[in-house]
Amino acid sequence: MIDFERLYANDLPPPAAPFAGFPRYNFIGGHNDPAIVPVEGLIESAERVLREQGRTLATYTADGARGHAGLRAFVARKLRDQRGIAGGPDDVLVTSGSLQGLDLVNQLLLEPGDTVIMEQLTYQGSITR
Repeated sequence: MIDFERLYANDLPPPAAPFAGFPRYNFIGGHNDPAIVPVEGLIESAERVLREQGRTLATYTADGARGHAGLRAFVARKLRDQRGIAGGPDDVLVTSGSLQGLDLVNQLLLEPGDTVIMEQLTYQGSITR
């Protein structure tokens, strides 16, 4: 048996307290209100998509580098119908998450040394970017 503790640095902080559950209002990590998650709709959608496209869903570029064509079309329709933003599926890019989106916007709009102003209470990922 290896004694890993003797390999640790001497000035480590104390360990974090054991997880005691999420706070009542949890804004970390994009948590949704569990009461409003449409579980049955998600199950039906997942089953339908797996039956129709299951063999190609794990192919990262099956619909090209901009993301799943059906999702891009849905987002374009939703933006048009609910926000009045004109555009089509070719104007939508599906990212792997918010940080990839932030990185792309930062690369487009910022230069080294630029100042960025954000709200005090903001997404931790945006601060490190």
